[in-house]
Amino acid sequence: MSFEPHATSFSMANAQILAQAAAMAYREPAQSAKWAKVSGFTGAFDFFDNADTQGFVVEGDDTIIVAFRGTQPNRPMDWFVDFRATRGHWDHNIGEVHDGFYNALRKVWGVTLANGEVLPKRLVNRGNKTIWITGHSLGGALAELCAAQAMFVSKIPVQGVYTFGQPRVGNNDFADAVNAKLGSGIFRFVNDRDIVPRVPLFSMGFCHYGGQHAFDHAGKASSAESAVETLNEALTFARGAFNFHVLGQVAGLLTDSLKSVVKGDFTEEHEKAFRDRAIEILKGGVEKIDDHSMDKHYLVRLKTSLPQV
Repeated sequence: MSFEPHATSFSMANAQILAQAAAMAYREPAQSAKWAKVSGFTGAFDFFDNADTQGFVVEGDDTIIVAFRGTQPNRPMDWFVDFRATRGHWDHNIGEVHDGFYNALRKVWGVTLANGEVLPKRLVNRGNKTIWITGHSLGGALAELCAAQAMFVSKIPVQGVYTFGQPRVGNNDFADAVNAKLGSGIFRFVNDRDIVPRVPLFSMGFCHYGGQHAFDHAGKASSAESAVETLNEALTFARGAFNFHVLGQVAGLLTDSLKSVVKGDFTEEHEKAFRDRAIEILKGGVEKIDDHSMDKHYLVRLKTSLPQV
């Protein structure tokens, strides 16, 4: 399996390697550095960590990969629990983005860290190398914003973005701008009933963009071409998170009226109930959202695994 640095469409090899990078972002820096070399990225390696925004930048002969770490296991997912999340203008002044996610990116974008300005200095000085950005969960949100910041603000070209279990990051204007610029190079992976890609809610002014690659409970894959999410798609997407057998074991989260979801009648009241359920689940932390696991599901669905490092 070799990385394809100049790919302009979906690449399974790139999906597998970038999924590994997203998973390695949770490991210790020394392990991530070993993974990079074992995987053929023998150039410079920088780990960044500032105010809980973490990840690494690694180089190969023709490639630079930026991998963002998501929310740490066993920690409450505060980014997603706050359904009062506000949107604010980003530096390019086209559209609005999630303030919390954007503030997290700012912690490492243009900030002098131990090894210098990892972002965007390493990307500006890329030479002829293509840039790929990845992340899982919160890391996926940061990957999307990093790509937008690179392209629109610092005028740095981005070849592709692969994210896993990524939440929504911006409003329709933001989604339109990024999708027009890089939509065909953005690949979002969603595993079955993973709830994180379904928040913040569409009704709060957030929407997805790029191409979606989804896996059902049996691991069967389906994909949708690059597009900005619509209301109908968002409601269908939310409906896919429900599992009535499981919900029956979780008293008080949803009422019997949600069974109308099965009939395709998903109303604003149902979405409110979905929001209540999401809050309860997300407050429990990553370990209680089984379908969201990078190691247990996303890597497995992509038929890859981490090398021993």
